Amino acid sequence: MSYQMAAKDISKGEFVRRKLDSKKTYTRGDYDRSHKVYALNDEDDISREIYVKSSVILWVDFEY
Repeated sequence: MSYQMAAKDISKGEFVRRKLDSKKTYTRGDYDRSHKVYALNDEDDISREIYVKSSVILWVDFEY
């Protein structure tokens, strides 16, 4: 059963998606204190990552 959580409440290394039906899956990475954002590492392309604020709601615990 999938549910939503804020980026700050998700454990490092956990699989996340920005939308439930999204094709892209990310891994929650490190927190960047200088910019106050969390890194989301793309699972399909290891050289791609995006940054989101701690309040962004992400989907976790889905079938991957």
